[in-house]
Amino acid sequence: MMTTTDTPPSPALLTRDQQRVAARLIYGGSNQQIAEEVGLTAFTVASHLAAVRRKLNRPKSSRAVLSHALLTAGEVPPPLTPGPAPKFTEHDRRVIRAVAEHSFNAAIGEAIGVRADDVRAEIDAVNAKANASDEVHLIGLGHVWNIFDDDGVERALAEPAGAVR
Repeated sequence: MMTTTDTPPSPALLTRDQQRVAARLIYGGSNQQIAEEVGLTAFTVASHLAAVRRKLNRPKSSRAVLSHALLTAGEVPPPLTPGPAPKFTEHDRRVIRAVAEHSFNAAIGEAIGVRADDVRAEIDAVNAKANASDEVHLIGLGHVWNIFDDDGVERALAEPAGAVR
């Protein structure tokens, strides 16, 4: 009889080269920056990312949504962090989660309760607070800081007593 600790790990969904590219994606680099780091062309990086999107069933997703899918699936390790999580408000956390789940500003705006035209400013403010290079990097940091955990422990620690969720 097998127990859960005896269960063999599932094989990685991505090829080695796709993992190398994806592991750098979560730091927010452009295709050209990733290409220079891994010794590929920007075209090959784009091809690998397109294949990763197909494998994760995220064919037209933003880079941030793709990053969230990669980290959630355990296909790449989370990025190194600059330190402990900032004191995010619940609104900041909603922004991070919306960026991880939605590829377009209209959907992000609807999820966080602002106009689509104001979404960029909201994301930039949270990026600055998190010291993230861009929203893709922000999603990676969010995984390290347990922003996406359902247990609410991290949220409770970050919010003042009596905060409304």
